[in-house]
Amino acid sequence: MSDIHRLPSISCSSPQAAWIAHAALPAVIAGYPLLESLRTCRLQTQAGAPAYGRAPFNTIGHSPERWTDRDRDIVTPSNDLLYSNAWIDLRRGPVVLTVPRHTGRFFVMELMDAYTENFLNLGTRNTPAEGGRFALVGPTFAGEAPAGSVLVRCPTDLVWLLGRVLVDSNADVEAARAFQAGFHLHASTPAEPPPCIAQWQSGGDAALDFFANLAQGVRDFAPPSAQAGLFDLLPVTRDGSMRPAAVEGLRQAHAVGMQLIEANASHSSKAPWRFTTRAGRYGNDLMLRATAAWKGLGALAADEAVYALSDHDADGQALHGGQCYRIRFADGGKVPADAFWSITLYGEDRYLAHNPIGRHALGNRSGLVPDADGSLTLRATRRQPPGPPQNWLPAPAGGFYLVARLYHPRAEFLEGRYRLPAVERVE
Repeated sequence: MSDIHRLPSISCSSPQAAWIAHAALPAVIAGYPLLESLRTCRLQTQAGAPAYGRAPFNTIGHSPERWTDRDRDIVTPSNDLLYSNAWIDLRRGPVVLTVPRHTGRFFVMELMDAYTENFLNLGTRNTPAEGGRFALVGPTFAGEAPAGSVLVRCPTDLVWLLGRVLVDSNADVEAARAFQAGFHLHASTPAEPPPCIAQWQSGGDAALDFFANLAQGVRDFAPPSAQAGLFDLLPVTRDGSMRPAAVEGLRQAHAVGMQLIEANASHSSKAPWRFTTRAGRYGNDLMLRATAAWKGLGALAADEAVYALSDHDADGQALHGGQCYRIRFADGGKVPADAFWSITLYGEDRYLAHNPIGRHALGNRSGLVPDADGSLTLRATRRQPPGPPQNWLPAPAGGFYLVARLYHPRAEFLEGRYRLPAVERVE
């Protein structure tokens, strides 16, 4: 973090509360991604008014339009894609995913376990052109794959499928939607919400609700063996007669843990663009997993996509809609991504920011106009700046940040031989 003197610290009124707080703090960091996963699962599978990407368990909910500032299920969504969401329950046996014939349109069906680990991607690079059937099974499944399907063993009995289908323009939405409709799930037995979803606790105390839901979530979907010890304290949170010291300690642990996650996600560096090649597949890097869940839930592994974040300009100042910024590609925008690249703008709430023209991203499919010398300049500001209007990325009145996405990034980017241009403040 930028200022070590501002690190959050545990402060309790007794040694007993302090002990509980220190013991529970690692469970907050390790458990936050699981709870964000379960919270999203509950939101997207519960009955209610139809919304993009929502559906019962073992059913794909297709988003018929690109996500905008009105869509609030998942933080930091892309505006380049049609999303497909499914929460898959494998406790009662295999669920078969059908992938349709494909002829070049970019797509990826991301598969994540309950802890947000992106354990497999099925997409344009690894599925036959004629499509296929993939039998998803849980970690203890002992049978065989249904006839005509490929067995895919999953780390947990809850799987989040987050599909993405590329849309080139508004005129391309109908064709993309038709392709998207070819993805299906089939389960031989009906699914029921697991206890952690059906008995979700929401009692008004953020900390105690967090630990109660986490305790049930860990019971339903066991963590990797290397992380199991981090959750040993959790059964105490199910006792409604907890001592005041335990309640105080858990509240302190939750408060400090969330401050640490937000601090690491928000301002750990003022570098022009920050990214990791370890997103999606975190292993035991608990803080990286937690910060990804806080600011980019559902991130793909880096071999499929890289997400580079910028929330400061070239002078280290936080981005703000009251200023005008440019991003100048001296090479004319030849970003090394084999599928596509784009830069998307988000408000401080981590969702797409509202703007009067409904434009949320610019990239290699946006009809950008090059400069006279062959370079390419994008501009981000609240009011339309001079220059080609196609190159303007509207900003909100307050703070914002940018995410550059490179799908199928090439080695020169992953190895640091290509650098994105800094965001420069201009008068």
